[in-house]
Amino acid sequence: MKTLLSKVKTSDIFIEPFPHIIVKDALEEELFLKLVSEFPSISTINKGIENQGIDLLSSNVRIHYLAKEVLSDDTITPLWKKFIALHTSNSFLHEFIYLFKEHILQIYPHFEKEYGFFETLISGIRKIDTCVMADVLLDAIISINTPVFNKPNSIRQAHVDLPDKLFAGLFYMRDPQDKSTGGDLELYRFKKGKPYGFKNCEVDDLYVERVKTIRYGQNVLVLFLNSTYSLHGVSVRSLTEYPRYFVNLLGEVRKPLFDPLKYQESLQMKFFKKLKKQRVSRELTKT
Repeated sequence: MKTLLSKVKTSDIFIEPFPHIIVKDALEEELFLKLVSEFPSISTINKGIENQGIDLLSSNVRIHYLAKEVLSDDTITPLWKKFIALHTSNSFLHEFIYLFKEHILQIYPHFEKEYGFFETLISGIRKIDTCVMADVLLDAIISINTPVFNKPNSIRQAHVDLPDKLFAGLFYMRDPQDKSTGGDLELYRFKKGKPYGFKNCEVDDLYVERVKTIRYGQNVLVLFLNSTYSLHGVSVRSLTEYPRYFVNLLGEVRKPLFDPLKYQESLQMKFFKKLKKQRVSRELTKT
């Protein structure tokens, strides 16, 4: 079995609005269809330790099954276990490093000094291993968003991932019968060209502009280098009886790569945002 990165070249990396790749037909069709046919049931995924208290009848909520859980679950098929093991392996880490090391050094010039030389980085599995024994902890998380029964809504607004994440990826596995719209990955950039206006790791639409939309589809991989510029979100999903199926890939390092507290929304920004919302509310009332 080859990884999702096996056919990617360094020249395939998009620079704007931040380093990322989009790989269509990431897996051979036969393998992809086999994985789709063996995708774990919602009830299996809902056993995940991080899903406690989630109601499966809730609309458009995410549940997921960590690699740690998948690899120890006898009900998961051998093919899926092999797929998850491969994408939490040292070989997958070094495929990513080979592709993105130039961009890592541009954004994090002291990366090798602080986290280890690229050639000698050792991977572990998140929630199984620790940063004492591994440089980068990987996860490949089998995930779904539940069907949308109520008012269509977005899954996540513009945000960056947690600062200890080196990279993140989504491998889309859309049901071919799903004719709904939305659930697409949207990439953004700051209107002022530099990070600002954060509320924790999220950023209000007031401060960003959408640059690219990557459709939720079949056998499509999106993977990006995480930084304060890596703004992304998920578009509003229409009403649908179908879940949104994907695998979430990530690499976690031992300490934060950046400090989002430096870019938090100022009191002045909050004041002007409040005024804008009040103005919009008054205009809607008039109409």
